[in-house]
Amino acid sequence: MPSGPRLRIEKKGATAVLWIDNPPRNALRLSMISDLAARVPEIEKDDGIRALVVAGSGGLVFSSGVDMEEWAKLAPKEAQEQVTRGQDAFWAFEHLTKPTVAAVTGVARGAGAELALACDIRIADETAILSFPEARIGWMPSHGGTARLSKIIGRSKALELLLSGKELPGLDALRLAIVDHLTAPGEAIPQARALADAFAERPRSAVKAIKRTLAEGDEKPYRNRFLLESQHAVQLLWDEDHRAAIAKLRGKS
Repeated sequence: MPSGPRLRIEKKGATAVLWIDNPPRNALRLSMISDLAARVPEIEKDDGIRALVVAGSGGLVFSSGVDMEEWAKLAPKEAQEQVTRGQDAFWAFEHLTKPTVAAVTGVARGAGAELALACDIRIADETAILSFPEARIGWMPSHGGTARLSKIIGRSKALELLLSGKELPGLDALRLAIVDHLTAPGEAIPQARALADAFAERPRSAVKAIKRTLAEGDEKPYRNRFLLESQHAVQLLWDEDHRAAIAKLRGKS
C-alpha cells in the first residue's frame, strides 16, 4: 500500500471520500496538488462515483495548508508553475459535474481552506477553525481563494479576513455563510456522507445539468443564465432517467 503524503479515495456505494492523507496536519504537499490534478478527470469518468466527500485523514484536522518550507525552496519560475498548476487543479475540481461536500474538522488553513471553498457545500463541526493567515508572512492565497471567498462573503469581508488572518471558529464561519452547516464534534464527516449519499441517489443526468448550469452561469452575464437554464432543462425532457421517472409516477397514479 502506498505510504507518505497522498490523496486517498475510499469508495462506499455511489459516494466516495477523498481523504487528505498527510497526518498529523494533513498539509498539502506539491505532489498532492499534482495528484489532485490527475484524479479530477478520473473521478469525472468513474461512473461508480456519483458524489464526493472531502475530508482530512484521521478526522481531527482538515488541512493546515501548503508546506511553506517546500515552497521556500522553489525558484520564481517553479513557483509560478506550481501556482498555475494549483489553480488549474482547484478550478477543475470546482467544475466536477458530481456534487462535492467538504467535511471540515479541526484546522482548515490557507490552501486547505481554499480546497474547502472549491467544494459545492461545506459542513463543519464545532472543532473547525478556518483561516487565511498568508498575509502575516507577506504572502497571499494562491489557489483561487481570493476569488472564491469574495464571491461567497463579499469584497469587504473577504479583505478583512485575508488581511487580518483572523481564525474563524465554525459558528462564525456559519454566520458568514463560509460553511453551510455546523454539527456537533465528530459529526461533520458522517453528515457530509449522508448528504452526498442523498445527492448520489438523484438521476445522474439531472445532477450533471444542474451543476453545469450553476457553474457555467456564474461565468456569464445574468440574463444569459436563463438561456443556459432553458437549454439544459429542455434537453432533460428527452433523457432516459427523466422519462423513466415520469413513467413510474404515472404507474402510481
